[in-house]
Amino acid sequence: MDIKKILKFYAINGLFESDHEYLEKFKHLEYFYQFDEITIEILHQYVLYRRSSGVKNSTINRELNVIRSAFNYYLKHKDDANFKNRFNGFRLFEDDYIPRFLNASECSKLLTESKRFGNFYLHDYILLLLNTGCRSGELLKLTWDNVYLNDRYLIVRNSLSKNEKTVYKPLNDSAITALLRMRNHKKWVFYNEKTDDHYRTFYKRFSSAVERADIGKVRIHDLRHTFASFLIKQGVPLYHVSQLLGHSDTRITQCYAHLAPDNLHECLNALPILTQNYKSLQNY
Repeated sequence: MDIKKILKFYAINGLFESDHEYLEKFKHLEYFYQFDEITIEILHQYVLYRRSSGVKNSTINRELNVIRSAFNYYLKHKDDANFKNRFNGFRLFEDDYIPRFLNASECSKLLTESKRFGNFYLHDYILLLLNTGCRSGELLKLTWDNVYLNDRYLIVRNSLSKNEKTVYKPLNDSAITALLRMRNHKKWVFYNEKTDDHYRTFYKRFSSAVERADIGKVRIHDLRHTFASFLIKQGVPLYHVSQLLGHSDTRITQCYAHLAPDNLHECLNALPILTQNYKSLQNY
């Protein structure tokens, strides 16, 4: 088994149209090049090797997902491939992450502080994340040929989507106003004049705005969670929220189900009233 050959085959044929960055993950997976076959012992060795560098289980799982996909892709497309994919079914426990949801007041504070940079790109970036539910990369790589202001929607192409699914995102008035402000380049929505390309990240500016807004720890991806939380709290069906987020399976959207108004509380009305008078209990 030539593991380097398998990963190279996957990179050339399976990822050639992907817009996601895999170079860093492939770099760490070179660890497996020294082995002729993969065993469960080798998998555990890799985990210990990565943990010794302070890497979290969630990161290790993402790395193993890449090589798992590479092995499965090779087995599917190479008739002479004859080996067992030991990566299938192997997954580490991850920290139980509870999404952060901002309320309307916190969103307002964040938007106010984002304008202090003198550049409305950060403000409109945050505004669009909150009003479309897009992932950061989906917005930053958005081109004008995928924005239809008159018809009030934008398209996230499958090459940009995390699950490789083309998603149509409706636009409300706030999103359209933001997009109209940004129309200053023929290709990129988030155009960076300094690099003559799209913006790669707003991480540092976003972190500074969060700190000044004094709203606690907030990640950029939490704005996507916030978008979903606002809809669920207003009674929008889980299926519709799933479609707006571009989830491949409605089960992924279940993490927001507890936010639905009166979601399970009404079920408790079916219980009998078991309350007793406090004085009657003193006789026991």
